[in-house]
Order: sequence, then structure tokens, then C-alpha cells
Amino acid sequence: MSFISACCNTPPVQAEYTPTGETVEHDGLKYYIVGDKGASQGVVFCYDIFGLHPHAYQVADKISLSGLRVIVPDFLQGNPLTMALLSDPGVLQDFKTRRGAWGYNRDMFKASVAVLHNEGTTKIGAAGFCWGAKLAICALGEDCGIKSASLVHPSMMELKDFEQAQGPVLLLTSNDEPEMNEEFAVIKAKPVGMLSYQERFPDRIHGFCAARGDFADPAVVKDVNRVVQLTAGFFKKTLA
Repeated sequence: MSFISACCNTPPVQAEYTPTGETVEHDGLKYYIVGDKGASQGVVFCYDIFGLHPHAYQVADKISLSGLRVIVPDFLQGNPLTMALLSDPGVLQDFKTRRGAWGYNRDMFKASVAVLHNEGTTKIGAAGFCWGAKLAICALGEDCGIKSASLVHPSMMELKDFEQAQGPVLLLTSNDEPEMNEEFAVIKAKPVGMLSYQERFPDRIHGFCAARGDFADPAVVKDVNRVVQLTAGFFKKTLA
């Protein structure tokens, strides 16, 4: 299990965006929530290693426009990785084995699902970007209250993650990740395979739909909107 190399050598873009949702706190943990509070379908949005970057807010907001209630847990608790930190091998190792590990983040993921349940949103999926995709598919492999997962330019993937997945998977890769055909074949061979889908964005870099994306480039925005469309449609279908 390792980071996609672009995770460590491609900086996030500078960007500004005004979120349309709200930041709330439950039991000392902070979340960003957006979308119809009365929605029956919801999404736990797992951001990339740069945390609550403006693009994370923007993509979460876009997904919510399809009638989904979206919650973004602040897994990194206000301390995202930076390019300076990424240059330190010790920081990377600590992230992979501790801060970024599924076991370290499982409780907050489950707490996010509970927040949605308390609002009346009971049909829930997970969307993960880069490292966040690792959290999303790990949650799908356990009894965490989610039914499906969208993995966008994923990092830190392992074959066993797909073997353990208990629901449909949407796999969206960029040119910087392996095509992951072997992993996706595992999903397609399961009963949930008929609801799973794979698409590649060969003109895009790792992180194009998150902190590394150039949202000032119309071609990038077109593909970001494609990811949003695919993700929202996937959840509307798999959470029905």
C-alpha cells in the first residue's frame, strides 16, 4: 500500500470559494454539511490529504445539488498535510500507519453516519478522493452503515479492499493511477457488480477533482462536472 507519487510531489492549487453549507460540531468533532436536510439519501465525503481545501467544499456542494445530503468530516481536525510536511519521509510514514489509517479514522466515519441518521438520512454512501478513497472503500468492507462507494483518483488502494467490499463501487481514475482493472474485476464478479462502473480520465492528473485541480481551466471543469454527474447518479441508483 502506497501513495500515488503525485500525492507527494504535486502541490494544491490556490483557490477561493464560498461554501453554501454549514459547519457544525457534534461531540467535539467538526463537520461540513450541505444539501436538503430532509433528504433520505446521503453521502459521507472523504477529502484528500489537503483537508478542507476550497475545492473540497465546492465538489461537495455540487454533489448535494442532486438531492443528496452531504457530510464532510474533518478527519484531519484542522491539520492537513502540506507540501513542506510531505517532503519529510517520517511524516509520510506516520500518515500511512497512523493518522491516515482506516483504524484511526473509523470512529469519526461512523460518527458521520450517525449524524446523518439523526437527521433522518438513512440511505448512505461514501465518496472518497485520493487518500479519502481508502477510507470510503474500507468503510464499505465493514458494517459502517454505507451501501456503496465512489472512488475518485484513489490512492493507497489494495486488492483486499475490493475483495472485502460489500456494496457497489464507482471507480474513477486519472492518468496518474493504475487502471486497476484487476481490482475492479473483483467487484464486477460479485452480485453488486451489476451496479458498479469504471471510467478513466486519461487527460487528467491525480487530484484533478480535489485540491490539485485547476478549476480555472474549462477542460478540467468539464471533467470535474462529469465526475460529479457520475457520482451523484451512482448514489441515486445504489441508494434507492
